[in-house]
Amino acid sequence: MSLPAMQSSVRRRVPNRVPTLPCASRDRRSGGWGLLIGLLLGLAAGGAAARSPLEPVTPEMPAIRTADFAVTPPSGEHWVYFQRAVPGYVTFRKQDPLKRQLPGGEHLAFVLEIRAGSFPTHDLTTQAGLEEALKAALHESPGADDSRGMLRTASFVWQDTDCLSYVTAREEPATLDGAQIVLAWAAEGFFCRHPANPSVAVIGQFQERHLAGTPSRLDGVLRDDAQQTLQSVRFLPAR
Repeated sequence: MSLPAMQSSVRRRVPNRVPTLPCASRDRRSGGWGLLIGLLLGLAAGGAAARSPLEPVTPEMPAIRTADFAVTPPSGEHWVYFQRAVPGYVTFRKQDPLKRQLPGGEHLAFVLEIRAGSFPTHDLTTQAGLEEALKAALHESPGADDSRGMLRTASFVWQDTDCLSYVTAREEPATLDGAQIVLAWAAEGFFCRHPANPSVAVIGQFQERHLAGTPSRLDGVLRDDAQQTLQSVRFLPAR
């Protein structure tokens, strides 16, 4: 199922799966990219010797369950994952040992992330409140700047709760081997009010970073893996 032109006023009933998300464009600036992984999970600077808690995704691996949601791991090779039960958090990262390591570790080049978060100061039962909570989630990382980049959203209903799909992108400076470079960041995902708790939202996204001016590595196979994983998310009832 394809999502129509990204407009915040669009509402559509989607019974069992997340709509396919369109690619981010750079034609409008409204917000920015701020949602990096909060935990680097053992990948310290120069940390080749650091022990990582990331575990390999194995064939026929069952769904991962947290207190808030369940998700089926991606298929394909070279995926690793980390999970936390409360609050719900699961991240999948695509290992790419043949690529040059970017700042922050090779595992951050392509990331799938699903997590639950509490937004007590936002009214998630309204369209405006949901949009403001999404912006807060995307801009919560230290140094995040909502004056740069692009953010587009559209509303839909999934698993009997209100959701937003979103596309966001930005560029930011970084240092690699002592040289100043520019990294391009892009992400696509969903942001849904948890049906069992109106003050909690679940955000699911896949994100990529690469050197600005170089091609994206997000080919059809990788995009399909990411979409299938996000579409497998199921919100769990309160215990």
